[in-house]
Amino acid sequence: MRFSMTGAALAAVLLAGCAEVKPVVMPLLASVEPLPISPPTAPVRVLPEPDPFEPEYTESPFQKGPVSVISADARGDMATWRLIPCQQGRAICVNGRPAQLSKAGDTYVVSGTHGVSFHLMTGGDGFVTHGGGKMAALQAPLAWEHFPAIGYVAQRRDIPLK
Repeated sequence: MRFSMTGAALAAVLLAGCAEVKPVVMPLLASVEPLPISPPTAPVRVLPEPDPFEPEYTESPFQKGPVSVISADARGDMATWRLIPCQQGRAICVNGRPAQLSKAGDTYVVSGTHGVSFHLMTGGDGFVTHGGGKMAALQAPLAWEHFPAIGYVAQRRDIPLK
């Protein structure tokens, strides 16, 4: 029974392929002409889109205080450093050791500690240079971001004494 139904369905499909099918056009749609589309007569004013990230791209290092840096160290492992203005703003302390700060164009260069130089560019990027001298200098890209000053204030707890 199953084979006869399958055979009948197959014969119907083959015969349907021989039949001619004409497209059916609705009389109402055939009589309607589409309206021409004309361009606007008045000038179109496009408003500029605000750039929500613009302040972050123009931010300079140490503009808001200490900076946190992430990059590869001399072995290629991921490392982080904290660059904190110290000595009344005359130096930058890198993980507690003072380093020199200089500026070359839009790049802030922190050098003179741990054999590492940080080249911080506006907007949160830059590169770090490891080594130098007898060793070939190794450069790796970095990312930096301001981090808020941490206040060491203990919260008061109202715990009744027994």
